[in-house]
Amino acid sequence: MPRWVWLVGLVTTTPSAPPAATPDAAMLEAARRAERLAEHGPTVRQPSATGVIAVGAVLLTLAVPVIVFGERWWSGPVIMAVLGTVLAVRNWFVARRRHTLQPFRIATDERPFAVLDREQRQRTGRQITGREPVSTDSAPLVRAFLQWQRRSSRAAVPGLVALGAVMVGSAWGLALSSGDVWLLAFLIVVAVFIAVMTAIEARRRERVLRSLPDPSWPSTAPTSGPIA
Repeated sequence: MPRWVWLVGLVTTTPSAPPAATPDAAMLEAARRAERLAEHGPTVRQPSATGVIAVGAVLLTLAVPVIVFGERWWSGPVIMAVLGTVLAVRNWFVARRRHTLQPFRIATDERPFAVLDREQRQRTGRQITGREPVSTDSAPLVRAFLQWQRRSSRAAVPGLVALGAVMVGSAWGLALSSGDVWLLAFLIVVAVFIAVMTAIEARRRERVLRSLPDPSWPSTAPTSGPIA
């Protein structure tokens, strides 16, 4: 065969079909980051929020006996503050052992949404909050992100309860020494509000997680060829 005939045939031959489209790389990377956070938590590169809460609880507790000095019912605020401090310090030790310390800021290279564009962030955010059905390509990211939220909430609750107990003890002491109860009443209202909002958020999170397909189920997509 002449060489020019082979070259013409090579140029005019119909190109083969392009490879099948793969899932969006950004969504895959975001899901990978969220799965790492759900399993291991964020990296703590500076003093953790858990540790700062423990230190703050200790300092506030040291001030309570001074506030209620000479008062008749001084033991109530002191006991409340001491119990909160014990819980805060214990929570810090447990969090260090279980690697559940809470950072003030998550590094950019660990944030799932940092790799998504604006439209993807908005769409995924609506799906995470249950305002929009979860799409197939977003399901791994939504599941991992909600599991990370669950992990973070469980790790943060003991520290918040401890800090709240110390603050209530301090406000109780101020109420005994000065007669003003507005700060104590305000803290109780805030605590109730936070508890209610936490419960609502937990129910929403579990509802969205239950709506997601089980990742262990086999795929129902048709195979490209006969099964051997």
